[in-house]
Amino acid sequence: MSTRLPPARIRQRFVERATAKFARNVPDFVALQKLVADNGGRFHNDHGAIRTADPAVTQLFLRAAQVLGLRRERDYRFPAKKLVSCDLQVIGEDAGEFKIFVSQVDLAAFPADVAELIREDCAAQARAVDHGPLVALIERFEADGGLSGADAENFVAHFVERLMARNGPPLRRGTLEAVARVSGEAASALALGPDFNHVTIDIRAAGYSGIEAMAEAMLARGFRMLPQIQGAPGTQLRQTATMAATMDTPVLEADGSVGIAQTEKQFVEIIERNQAVDDHGRKLWRQDGQPLIFRNFLAANAEKIFDAAATRLC
Repeated sequence: MSTRLPPARIRQRFVERATAKFARNVPDFVALQKLVADNGGRFHNDHGAIRTADPAVTQLFLRAAQVLGLRRERDYRFPAKKLVSCDLQVIGEDAGEFKIFVSQVDLAAFPADVAELIREDCAAQARAVDHGPLVALIERFEADGGLSGADAENFVAHFVERLMARNGPPLRRGTLEAVARVSGEAASALALGPDFNHVTIDIRAAGYSGIEAMAEAMLARGFRMLPQIQGAPGTQLRQTATMAATMDTPVLEADGSVGIAQTEKQFVEIIERNQAVDDHGRKLWRQDGQPLIFRNFLAANAEKIFDAAATRLC
């Protein structure tokens, strides 16, 4: 009988493969890895984030994430962005564990005609892929609590390359433009599909004393950054990000031909996590007496980070 891999080992494989895929598509990420190496630091991926317009994809993603040992913990709402979100966590006291921030396009917040366009695109994507093999592997994990090495490899491959992708036809230009007029963030979600729209480098692992120092080093290397760091000095969570590059994205024109639209889809975030506090501002401590580092997210911060990838067409 083959040895079953537990969630932590499967998660490690997932993070490695998803990060490598992200590096292939995002030149800023490769440049930032070099900056970290030049600084004598190491790359630590704090979290990745996806946006999706299809509720069925969200539900399958959340179920698949449980194979990685990630559980839904907190919910977040962003009415101005037309998104609702949650975080997937390794529940416990270790803030260094990999996390995923999942955002769902809030279809109820769109005009009915635009929401129908989104649903049509989601349906076209769903028809183009069979997630049955992934579901079978999830069911095997749910029954046994682990996967064989071969099953884990197949699970991670399908998760990263098929579930986290647009598998169907290009987005219709008319849909992209209609959605962008309501929410640039939702438009970027449709253009990219449920792939990581960003991954996040921990600034202390990267060898920097604080987020200001790393942001200044990035600016000196020519990175285009958000105008402000989110989170005041000394608070439990501080973040900033590069601005997503404008990229050529295939779209279906009204006459059925394939054209090109300019969209913003993927960027890199840096993060500084500090000691967590309770609702009254009192510092929190781990069971071993060490500071409890904040491992969740703050809606006020995330609201501004969303601006790094928002397709707003003229």
